[in-house]
Amino acid sequence: MMTSIEFKKISIADARREIDGEPKQSVERLRYPRAPQDNDVLLNTTLTWMARLPKDVRPMVLGRRFPRIANRIAESWRFVARCEEYLDTLVVDRRGNRKGFPPEVAQELTNLRGFYAELHPDNHDSGWNRPTAGN
Repeated sequence: MMTSIEFKKISIADARREIDGEPKQSVERLRYPRAPQDNDVLLNTTLTWMARLPKDVRPMVLGRRFPRIANRIAESWRFVARCEEYLDTLVVDRRGNRKGFPPEVAQELTNLRGFYAELHPDNHDSGWNRPTAGN
């Protein structure tokens, strides 16, 4: 039996505090946030998305070390096929020549991918749901 997952609405400021601790910017600067200058900054929408995830699947290390990837996952989260495909490309090396993520990031991605599969069990397009050879 699948249990439902509860989400709560929180402010961006609360999400930032939850993910990073106290904000590093002054309150005045938070009122008028600048657009990110590069891809190495977690977006406010990504922080909010992360804070809404269950604590045991939040990709905290990924967000700190690879914010561009965390932003892309958050952006595609609502689009099941696109998000599953992107998560699969991060977890499974189909080219055979990638050095891979650090172990703690790889574990977070695996946990996040498993959680996403639980949220969308009826999507049969994912390689995670296909039977393996011999099954």
